[in-house]
Amino acid sequence: MRSNPMPMVYEPTNSMETNMTIPVNGVPIFTRRAGQSQKAIIFIHGGLQSSAVWDQQLKDELLLEQFSLVALDLPGHGRSGRSAEPEKDYSLQGMARQLAACINDMPWKQYLLVGLSSGTNLISEALPLLSVPPSGLFFAGASITGRQAPLHALLLSSPYKQVLAPSPPSDAALTAYSRSLVYHASDQFIAGFKQCYHDTDPGFRTVFGQYLEDGRPEEHDHIDGIAQSQLPVCFVMGQQETVIRTNYLDEISFRRKWKDTVFKVPAAGHLVNYDQPQIFNHLLLQFADEVMGHRKSER
Repeated sequence: MRSNPMPMVYEPTNSMETNMTIPVNGVPIFTRRAGQSQKAIIFIHGGLQSSAVWDQQLKDELLLEQFSLVALDLPGHGRSGRSAEPEKDYSLQGMARQLAACINDMPWKQYLLVGLSSGTNLISEALPLLSVPPSGLFFAGASITGRQAPLHALLLSSPYKQVLAPSPPSDAALTAYSRSLVYHASDQFIAGFKQCYHDTDPGFRTVFGQYLEDGRPEEHDHIDGIAQSQLPVCFVMGQQETVIRTNYLDEISFRRKWKDTVFKVPAAGHLVNYDQPQIFNHLLLQFADEVMGHRKSER
């Protein structure tokens, strides 16, 4: 049965949640934390989003029983600061450097990284820069590229070119893009996503849009990087995905691909964690328990 997701508008969903900012190269990074465990799950959203997309994860009681749950707003997004040097800081490498610096400033020695959409690219790019490597990777709607899967081969038709442009798109184009991200786009979701869009630094739209236009896999072979890292990785896709091809990772060999599969969740689109939070959270709990718990990981 399909669950009823909450609107993607930030509200404190947990009375125990605490907020703080981490200064990274002069840019304050807004972070949210729930739970008191010494083991953490750190959530990284995609472009034009914010930590609000993780609301249904940050208040999950079963996850909170075992882990500290941390979500941040990427630079230029949500409540985080904006860069004075967008060409430098909003490139893929620049965002990854800031992400790594933010994670390196956190206290956890055992943690899991969860990425959504282009957040998976940022995590993949940031991995070599992390002073303490994560225990594993949990990727939803992954858009990781490489020689085996160039960017143009994994993107489906979507109006992203209109929303990742210097000039704001028409309201109709922004609505169409919002609808493309989820299986069922309520009016509340569309309004919330539009707010996230307008809260995003226009400089990010310009720089990251150019990356999508010109990105070359030989410069950013994230698939090879993850394989070489030997980290356990779980891949989750929505069966009704309309942004990324759901089968592009099926035949790619990862030494530690969890359960040796790509999980494809029914009645879910690109933001699978929003469409089906119960299924998503259950998979995440299983994976996190295995890679950070006492049981031997199944793979």
